[in-house]
Parts: sequence; structure tokens; C-alpha cells
Amino acid sequence: MRKTRRKILALLLGLALCQTAAASLPDTVRIVIVGDVMSHGPQAMAALRPGGDRSNPDDYDYTACFRHVQDRFDAADFLVANLEFPCGVKPYSGFPFFSAPQSLAYEAKRCGIDLFLTANNHICDQGRVGMDSTYVIYSRLGVPFTGFYRSEGEEYETNPMIVDIHGIRVAFVNFTYGTNGIPVPQPYRVNLLDSTHVQEVLARAKDRGAELTIAIPHWGEEYHQTPSAQQRRWAEMLFRHGVDAIVGGHPHVVQPVEFKPPHVIAWSLGNFISNQSDIFTQIGMLFELVVVRDTRGQVSIAEANPTYTWCSRRRMLEKNYTVIPILDWIGRRDEWLDKSDYDKMVREWEAFKKKFDL
Repeated sequence: MRKTRRKILALLLGLALCQTAAASLPDTVRIVIVGDVMSHGPQAMAALRPGGDRSNPDDYDYTACFRHVQDRFDAADFLVANLEFPCGVKPYSGFPFFSAPQSLAYEAKRCGIDLFLTANNHICDQGRVGMDSTYVIYSRLGVPFTGFYRSEGEEYETNPMIVDIHGIRVAFVNFTYGTNGIPVPQPYRVNLLDSTHVQEVLARAKDRGAELTIAIPHWGEEYHQTPSAQQRRWAEMLFRHGVDAIVGGHPHVVQPVEFKPPHVIAWSLGNFISNQSDIFTQIGMLFELVVVRDTRGQVSIAEANPTYTWCSRRRMLEKNYTVIPILDWIGRRDEWLDKSDYDKMVREWEAFKKKFDL
């Protein structure tokens, strides 16, 4: 009987120790944010199936776009992307007034993107019709989106976007410097770089229980690899008002990453996928934030990990546009359909590393 009791006590003590050890481990969440997902005209033409109808969104195949980064997508607990286009207005078009087939948004969802960012300078390209179409398509897809809203009331209720990611409440605040001079059609609202409103939204994040706030501004000067004075002023204000991490977009090129705990800033992620080919516009960034809750219950950013990517345009690496992690493909020149794209990637990557001292 005594032996049995001792065994039971030992078993209970072992279970208690295991539970204590498990409780002492920090919770870890991996949030991945990618740069600008563009929809230039040649991208749509490359996605159109042979013999397909240009007006039929189901005749566009975007499965090549993200398949080489799918493993990185799958490793994320939460995945965010800036979709820099209105969606679903025919005829589909590229720059300067974008309209993408809805199949591109469907592919983004299929690949696991959990949050669409919409506050960018092209969201109003198709006016009220484009806003209506984009809102309906994203709503039907069931993918949360933030940055534009159907009304002032909806903006107040849903901005910032607060998401519970494995028990950690994260607020995402997305805003843009402007909409290319196109007025925002009523009654829609777009998050703009208005300091009063941004501060109000950041206050809401705190009041509504956010434990971590990530600001994702569409800002900066196009094709500049260094942040502007205006970006720096905004960053100071954002951190002062409770932002933990800033992850920027719009310049179409990557700008530096700075991690000075407790704050992180990736000034610009550059293009993720586009038809642009000017120097450094094909290099982008897949940016991972590792967020932890420690044994005291405090939430903080433990790591900031960039993965640098290359957007290979049609008939270069393969038939269609696709994104690849650069380091995974160094030394694989023979796999390119057009070897000049590989050579360009290596040449620009070496120059990029030298510039940013990587």
C-alpha cells in the first residue's frame, strides 16, 4: 500500500513539475509582413491562361507568384501583405490606374495571407466603383483587411485592426501619405498620414487592450534607399505614442532595418512582386517579427528577421512572375530560362549587401 501511495505521489509531483515548467516557457508568435504586391499590366497578361478571356477573372492563374516562398508563409503564425491595387473593376489595368483580377486576391488568400493592407496611394485609382468592388471581394473572401472603410462609423469600430494571435493581442495600424490626388469617394474613409487621427487610433489600440502595436505606413520617397527626414519625424511620433514596430512600404526599394529594443523599424520592405526592373526594385523583403510573452506576462519583440527576396519577371526564371528567397537560389544559374536575370540578381545583391553592410 505504501509503495502504491509513493508511486501516486511521485506521479502527481512529476505532473506538477511538468505543468510548472510548461507555464514558465514564453509564448512565441511569428508575424511575417511582406512588401508591395503590385498588379502591373504585364503581370496580368502573364497570368492569363492561353486562350483565356481577359474579362474573366477565373482565366487568370497566379499560382506561380508565391510558391517559392510558401515555406516561409507556412512558418508564420500570422501573415500580412500590402495589396496595392483596387480589385475587380473591368477592364483590368496596370499603372497608373490599377485594377487587378480578383483571382490575385484569391491566390493571396490560398497561400495563407491573413491580413490585407489597403491604405496606399493606389486604393482610389478606380474611384467609387473600385472601392465598392474591392470591399465586396475582400469581404466575400473572408480575409480581414484594414486601411479603408465603408463609413466613418466602421472606421471607428474596426480601426485599429486588433487580432488575437495565439493569445497575444496585436494591433495593426495601416495608413498612407495620400491617394495620388484622387479624392476618397464618400462615404468611404482611408487612413491618411494625419497626425491627429493617427494619434487617436493609437490611443484606441491601448484602450481596446492591444499588447503590441505595429504601424505599417505607406510613406517615403520612391526609389530612395535611405529614409527621408519626414519618415524619421513620423517614426519618432509613432514610437512616442506607443507603437512597438514600424514596417514601411511605398519606395519600391528596400530601406534599412533598425532594431533597438524595445523598438523595431523596417523603413521600407520594397516591392514583393511587380513588373518593375530599375536597379534594386526587384529586391524585396519578407520581414519576420518574433513576439514573446515572458514568464511575467510581458509582451515584447525578441527578434526581427529579414529574408531578402527577388522578383523574377516572366520568362526569366520560369514562365510567369515569381518571388524567390535570394540566398536559396545563389549558385543555381542553370535553372533560369534567361540567365541574364540570374546575373542581374547576383550583381544587385552584391551591391545591396555592400551598401547596407550585410
